[in-house]
Amino acid sequence: MDSEIIIEDDNDDNDNNHEESIPTTPVLKSNENKHVKAASNTCEKKKKKGVFNLQWLLDSQLGSFLREYKPDSTKALCIACNEKFSIHYGGKNDIDRHIKLKRHIHNMKSFSINRQLITSTMKPNKESEEVAAAEGTFVYHGVKHGHSYSSQQCTTNVIKTIFSSCSAIGKSMSCGRTKCSSIALNVLAPYFTQQILIEVKEACFFSIMFDASNKGNSKLFPVCVQYFSKFGVKKGIIDLIDDADESATNTFENLEAAIKKSGLSLEGLTSIGADNTNVNMGNIHSVYTLFHDQVENLFKGNCYCHILHNGVKWGHQQLTVDVEKFLMMVYAHFSRSAKRVQELKSYYEFYENDFQVLIKHIKIRWLSLYLSIDRLLLVYKPVKEYFTDQSNRETPKELEKNFQSEETLCILTFLHHILFEIQKTNLELQKKSITAIDLYRIITSIQYKLKQRLDTSFFGIQCRNLLNRMSSDTSAELQASFKRFILTFLEYIDKYFSQNVAFLEAIGHFGYGIENLTWNQVQKCIEITKIKGLNEDDLFNEFTELK
Repeated sequence: MDSEIIIEDDNDDNDNNHEESIPTTPVLKSNENKHVKAASNTCEKKKKKGVFNLQWLLDSQLGSFLREYKPDSTKALCIACNEKFSIHYGGKNDIDRHIKLKRHIHNMKSFSINRQLITSTMKPNKESEEVAAAEGTFVYHGVKHGHSYSSQQCTTNVIKTIFSSCSAIGKSMSCGRTKCSSIALNVLAPYFTQQILIEVKEACFFSIMFDASNKGNSKLFPVCVQYFSKFGVKKGIIDLIDDADESATNTFENLEAAIKKSGLSLEGLTSIGADNTNVNMGNIHSVYTLFHDQVENLFKGNCYCHILHNGVKWGHQQLTVDVEKFLMMVYAHFSRSAKRVQELKSYYEFYENDFQVLIKHIKIRWLSLYLSIDRLLLVYKPVKEYFTDQSNRETPKELEKNFQSEETLCILTFLHHILFEIQKTNLELQKKSITAIDLYRIITSIQYKLKQRLDTSFFGIQCRNLLNRMSSDTSAELQASFKRFILTFLEYIDKYFSQNVAFLEAIGHFGYGIENLTWNQVQKCIEITKIKGLNEDDLFNEFTELK
């Protein structure tokens, strides 16, 4: 006899005691007992863990109230009932059971009415859109120029007062500190970050740059990407990491997480740029070596602005006068005394010079030394007269001795001559358009200029005139110190530059224009970079078409 199997669901929607979702148990009935056990074994299945499926949201009925509960993927969120429920065992069946609950049916009625009411009363109009556009533009302008939110709030009040009678948009603008902050952080920042990431993904290859920055008691790591877009080389910040731990491992993990969170692939990472500290760029255990373990052909992007600055500091030790200390003492003597400045002005008047404030030199800032020397040499006569005047009893003896010595002026003119070339190189390196293909030309240029001065013993015409007025022994000693300065500076630069000189020379040919580029130079670059999946036949065809 055929067995008859009937599956009954004991979940009663009309029973108030079963409002909550309870997994149902099938009840098996058979006309023959011998078939009951077999049927039970067939119906029993291994329970699988249910997780939220985003495809459910495509259903218009479910998508109106159902949301993913992100903290736990085995639960779903009903925004109509404002509660979460488990889908661990039944999956979509648990959602169907929740739909049949009386409470959900009742909540859906009021939920639908509220949605219709909100949509009908908040229809966008042209004026509100124009006001929103004006506020967004105003906040963007403030962020771009570094205005504070308090300043923007004050400016908004001024705009409303000025344009209250002639502009509906100006009258309706409202940008307080909280609103400006919300627009900048929740509207502008996500939009522009997303635009940068879209362009980076289209470019495929990118470089990352980072540096630690202190803001109060917080340690921030801005993560910047550089890539080649349709409009040329572009840079942009994709993340801002707040972490006090500056160890190499922790910094690497934070950067790797930021790259993955942005949807970028480590396979597209070509170089990493950071400060030249051992934590960042060391050869044993650093952020660079940790990235290099995952990306084989990763290029180390040292900061050559810091390298030039540190080269000057190392070379400065070879001079007979501590010029940095001398400059800081001269500035400090006048910086906090109005009386001394007034006395100094009388010396300016005597030499018929316009009064100019001395520029402060800061040891950790590479662009301040040349400017400080340049300003001091411009007003050297009245300042020297002030410090060597015997009637002036407040003059420090060390400064008086330095100004009386001809060596000080000679060394200042030498540094002014040499630092002028280094300053130009430093400023060129900081241009937005500079890339790795320009680095070989820039560094070899400054090396050649300084080697020529070293070989010919030319240290500037003013320095030569001062050397000629000195005794032969003093002149020889100073010239020897000048040569040591240049030699030490060149050795320090070469210590970093020689590590990547072959690569930089190979890609440097691309900086002289396509008309001067040869296929042999392109092939050499291919051999060094080892780009995976590169079709040389297509590259050659493209090369010949461009030529």
